[in-house]
Amino acid sequence: LHKLKEYDNSTRILEEAMAHSNDPMILNIIGKNYQASGEYKKAEEYLIRSTHRLPGRIYPYYLLVKLYAEPQYLQPEKLKYAAEIVLTKEPKVQSTAVREMREEVKKLLK
Repeated sequence: LHKLKEYDNSTRILEEAMAHSNDPMILNIIGKNYQASGEYKKAEEYLIRSTHRLPGRIYPYYLLVKLYAEPQYLQPEKLKYAAEIVLTKEPKVQSTAVREMREEVKKLLK
């Protein structure tokens, strides 16, 4: 539903799923739904919750970088903080995804 841009329906179903699962990806997608809907504060809230759920993951920090780089929600200090984590946190497994996220973050910082 997120990919179909049905953000409200996606969020409603994912909030129901949270009652049955602690998967942080649910929080990530809800955050992305709110970001796509222009509800940046709510997006930030869910993405931060995701970082607390599994602090070792880089992906939610990457999503925060993208949120803080949004022209309508530009947060330079928070952007630098989240970017630093993406660029320096040691991943459990080196992957193409981590390399691509880091490259994109470097471009956003320029």
